[in-house]
Amino acid sequence: MKKSKPVISILITHYNRPTDLLQCVKAVHKANIANYEVVVSDDGSTIENIKIIETYNIDKLILSDVNNGLAANINKGLKACTGQYVIYCQEDFMIKPEINDIMSECINLLKSKKADLIRFSSYFQFNKLIWLTETISIIPKFSFYNFTQNYYRYSDHPFITKRSFYETYGYYLENTSGRYGEMEYGIRICNTSAKIAITNISYASTVEGSQSILINEFASKKLKVKFNKSFIKIARAIRLYFEWVFYDRKRRGLITYRNGRKQD
Repeated sequence: MKKSKPVISILITHYNRPTDLLQCVKAVHKANIANYEVVVSDDGSTIENIKIIETYNIDKLILSDVNNGLAANINKGLKACTGQYVIYCQEDFMIKPEINDIMSECINLLKSKKADLIRFSSYFQFNKLIWLTETISIIPKFSFYNFTQNYYRYSDHPFITKRSFYETYGYYLENTSGRYGEMEYGIRICNTSAKIAITNISYASTVEGSQSILINEFASKKLKVKFNKSFIKIARAIRLYFEWVFYDRKRRGLITYRNGRKQD
């Protein structure tokens, strides 16, 4: 890291998982990216955990008195970033050292507006991608080949974008539960002209043994009836297309999904 104004801000969101965060931060430094800052945005972790992460090798620790939800935590962190480019990484992900090999290429693609956001990983392979370079492909806004995948262009997997991306396409909807906020933003991006790209091989991985805090947002329910997985995928896709078509960019929010966070 350098004292001059950073070109890249690496934003890591965190809530009460200091062990995961440490691995995430170590992975960032191991990548040896040129001219960067590490910004950790904490969402009301315990005092004990705050004391732990204050010892980590980070440039900015942005705190919150209370837990305001993931969306507010990301927005808070983004406002603290000073780099022209932002790499977003939740604390349960680690970027791989090889990411530095493609950093210049990613920045050039963003600068030339051939891509607006570039993802570094995915849990699945998109059926249809559009070749951009040997390293990076565009995820088409819509493709019949990606019928059950089209919504998932945007994801919380690590990615790089311009800081101005959020001024153009909007910030995350606050006062929402994590899953709802992420889903709402994904639908929002579906309704924009944003060009989302993804690396052809993975440059990020999850922290081994880490469990997402989103898993505890809703009480689990045991279904008495078992459905075919293909049927579930298609049904979910149709539901998301409904949200896509009827999304109101000004009013925001989703129609058929419940926000698990209490409204004021």
